[in-house]
Amino acid sequence: MEQATEDVRRDWSGLPEDLVVNLLREMHVADAVRSGAVCASWHAAYSAFRRLRVPSPRQPPCLLYASDHLGPGAAALHCPATGATLRGRVPSPLAPLSRRPLLGSGHGWLVTADEKSNLHLLNPVTGDQVALPPITAIYHVKMGTDEQGDPAYNVYEDMPGDEFNHLLGPTILDIDRAHLFVYHRVVLSASPSAGRACVVLLLHMPHGEVSFVRLGDDSWTWVSRGQATGLPWRFDYCDAIYSAANGLFYLLQNDGSMCSLDLNGPSPVACEVLNSEILASLPNWCTTTKYLVQTPAQDILQVWRSLEYIDSLVPVDIPPDYMDDERIQDPSLELTTVDMQIYRVHLHGQRVELIKSLPEYALFLGSNNSMCLSVKDFPGLKMNCAYITDDCLADINYRMYNRREVGIWSMAEQGMSKLVHVSPVIYPWLTWPAPIWIKPSLF
Repeated sequence: MEQATEDVRRDWSGLPEDLVVNLLREMHVADAVRSGAVCASWHAAYSAFRRLRVPSPRQPPCLLYASDHLGPGAAALHCPATGATLRGRVPSPLAPLSRRPLLGSGHGWLVTADEKSNLHLLNPVTGDQVALPPITAIYHVKMGTDEQGDPAYNVYEDMPGDEFNHLLGPTILDIDRAHLFVYHRVVLSASPSAGRACVVLLLHMPHGEVSFVRLGDDSWTWVSRGQATGLPWRFDYCDAIYSAANGLFYLLQNDGSMCSLDLNGPSPVACEVLNSEILASLPNWCTTTKYLVQTPAQDILQVWRSLEYIDSLVPVDIPPDYMDDERIQDPSLELTTVDMQIYRVHLHGQRVELIKSLPEYALFLGSNNSMCLSVKDFPGLKMNCAYITDDCLADINYRMYNRREVGIWSMAEQGMSKLVHVSPVIYPWLTWPAPIWIKPSLF
């Protein structure tokens, strides 16, 4: 008993700094951040650990969400693998998280927009931020005025050089809300800490266009369609992934067709790798939200998620000031996942194979760069499941105060379960910005 008392009273602040640094190397990012606040000596070790820029250990994904219950501008990281939740303020040089749209995430960084609808990359753990070229640096967006003569963005619906470019006229968007209509999907090839090795791929209006930027560029490079690049002339690119195995992006269209995109040379080069005719006979072919995912074994999957609006059993608490907001449309409706299908893509054989289960993996789907993780590496994750968040643009942008779907889809049971057990009335997250998956990183 005396020995136990002695251990409890042991002064852990006296551990050598190099030992503490080695301990931090093995921790999850959230635990490492908390450890830096234990005492002065551990904070010094944490600072040394940050200066060494040691690659983050293998991190489980967390749900990042804004929460009024934690205080104005507060946020939380909930880790489903451990059940732990880290609460605090996201260090941001711009507006608090609760007033910033979350448009994507990858490699531990968020993609968000400022009050002028310009994109920024933000690390919510460190507060580091990288500004991307402004919205007016996209080929079809120009600065102009609205009908009252106030500043607005003019967004042209046709292609550069089109003879009808000025006859059709632009779509006029409010400066602070243009992000709701222009941006569809943002995918990162690497952490922004890698500098120009990080390529940001943007899928955007008017028809699922494709543009990209390397960090440090002044403008977005539009990937034109047709013979110049090989990019097919079909509309609506809806998702993309970057494969570090071969340095290529893969683009997915709403009809299930796919193409590769090589941005390593002086000019973009695209190549169709899967034709939509192969998928047209499959169930729910044209009625699903589609994702691209790459497994740790480098297999490429298409995940088809079927959604329906149902009557919500949980009352929605809408702030009085927003009762007449045009972005509220029938708040009693709740968007719900009702089915999910997974297809393995055989690129060389130009075919897909229906997969009934993924016993070794867990998927993370939403506005984030889609993830597929081995449950052996993260024992706390449920196998053969998809952790999902609401990423329907129409639902998020036009039903800002409706309940958000955040849960776990079981492929074995073909049904949803809650991510966390919460009060039937009070959810821990705000409905806007919509919660998003992120793998925390210190770099």
